[in-house]
Amino acid sequence: MTSSHGFTLESVDVAHGSVITVFARGRLSHQDYQEFIPQLEAAIAEQTGDRLRLVFDARELVGWEPQAAVDDLRLGLRHGRHVERVALITEARWLTLLSSVVGLLMPGELRHFEDRASADAWIRA
Repeated sequence: MTSSHGFTLESVDVAHGSVITVFARGRLSHQDYQEFIPQLEAAIAEQTGDRLRLVFDARELVGWEPQAAVDDLRLGLRHGRHVERVALITEARWLTLLSSVVGLLMPGELRHFEDRASADAWIRA
């Protein structure tokens, strides 16, 4: 298990708007979300275009503490309607299955990828 945990965020402008990339690592805590949510909301507020495109790189994600899972659900409920596409990068079967269920509940399109290049190509198309 990784000793480091938390989020890193980057935002880039592309032809049709902005792409926000989130890197998640370790076992996420409530404190991680307390620090991350304002950063994400600021990036969303600064984006160009009407709909959000998100790359979620979870190759180093181990899981969530219980309160962090609740935080993640709340975040999805608050901003899910703005999401046009989500590219999830992971090789973890449990996360692919979990996100497939969550993907049924969100209006945008969600696809799974094992590498960053494929995810970036799809999210920018």
